[in-house]
Amino acid sequence: MNYSLNLQLIKEQRIKKKLTLEEMAHCLGLSGKSDYFKRENGDTKFKTTELPILSNKLGIPFEKFFNHDVEKIETK
Repeated sequence: MNYSLNLQLIKEQRIKKKLTLEEMAHCLGLSGKSDYFKRENGDTKFKTTELPILSNKLGIPFEKFFNHDVEKIETK
């Protein structure tokens, strides 16, 4: 089973809480809003050290960040 981040949930929660890209970049210690934008849109991966901060800031339980992707296995 593979896991991927639920980027849609992260973005929706940021918008719901009326947090800007710049505010999110600042709380994660990033150099600017474009760095956060790239993470939220999947161009750059969130670092594992950023996830607890993100969870706290957005009020999302850590385990809800992840989608469970099941790989299809071919059988003969």
